Amino acid sequence: MDFFTRKFTRREFLKIMGLGAAAAALPSGLVKAALSDITEGSWVRITRYRLYVFAEPNEKSKVQDLLKFDQLVKIQDTLSVKDSKGGEHPWLKLGEDAYIQPVFVQYVENRRNVSNAPIPEGGCLGEVTVPIIEAYYKPRGTFSKRHYYYASTHWVRSRVFDEYGVPWYELPDDMNGASYYVRAYAVRLVPAEELTPISADVPPDQKRIKLDLKSESVTAYEYDKPVFNALVSTGLAEGSTPYGTFKTHRKRPYRRMVLQSGDLNVDYDLPGVPWVSYITMSGVAFHGAYWHSNWGHRMSNGCINMRPPDAKWLYRWCNPTVPFDVEYLVGETGTRVDVVYEM
Repeated sequence: MDFFTRKFTRREFLKIMGLGAAAAALPSGLVKAALSDITEGSWVRITRYRLYVFAEPNEKSKVQDLLKFDQLVKIQDTLSVKDSKGGEHPWLKLGEDAYIQPVFVQYVENRRNVSNAPIPEGGCLGEVTVPIIEAYYKPRGTFSKRHYYYASTHWVRSRVFDEYGVPWYELPDDMNGASYYVRAYAVRLVPAEELTPISADVPPDQKRIKLDLKSESVTAYEYDKPVFNALVSTGLAEGSTPYGTFKTHRKRPYRRMVLQSGDLNVDYDLPGVPWVSYITMSGVAFHGAYWHSNWGHRMSNGCINMRPPDAKWLYRWCNPTVPFDVEYLVGETGTRVDVVYEM
């Protein structure tokens, strides 16, 4: 049983939703905040439409509160708790009697940017540095059309100013070509030197990647010596992340990823997925993920989810090298990828 499948009594449910006459008080010390209130400390964004807060770091303990999608909450501490079988599980302490599991959360910062640097002809890459930013069809639009999230990456086509002189960035959608506009403070322009290749002097045939589906980890090798290792999250369904030998033949620094099957439990629309290195023509790729933090456990539809900084390192290290001003590249050569299940 987990906190997504647990059944609740009617009284518990009414308390959680705040609908009962004797609704429970908020847990002591639990801090929920608006974006403008995010300052010092560690914060997470809730990435699931409902997330239960428990009185203890135990799924069977009393449910204290219900967190909703895109809420921002402050972390007081991170715990490692053993279960009855001796396994260890991380929990986040939000208050004296408020705990959640760090699965459907994103660790965020709130870093606002001031930049007068010109946008290169053809555009350049930008990275969102605030927890959430609303996007509109025009600067200072009336209704928000979508949200972009911390650590997502987007192509910045231009900088424009509204009638009050406030700067906005134009971000084109890479699937339908439509332009969306966000406040410029929310996006950091990525400098060219930040995308220089790592270990460019190592011959392409002396680089390789091992993806182990048992340990849910990826290791990069140079001359058969490991130089990088990270936990990942591969496909939930057996075979969705394929076994075998592949190459990182296509790369792009950002991608809107969409699945529309008609099943709301599995469908998604994720703009600005960062640091994408494909290994199959069907779209399986290494890439950053900003919608969960459950590294080391299967979570995806088949792709290899990584922490955005880890995905960026791999993107810069593996072949082919994507020039700073290029949005998508298909290379003649790529880095070998061995997908295995090591016992």
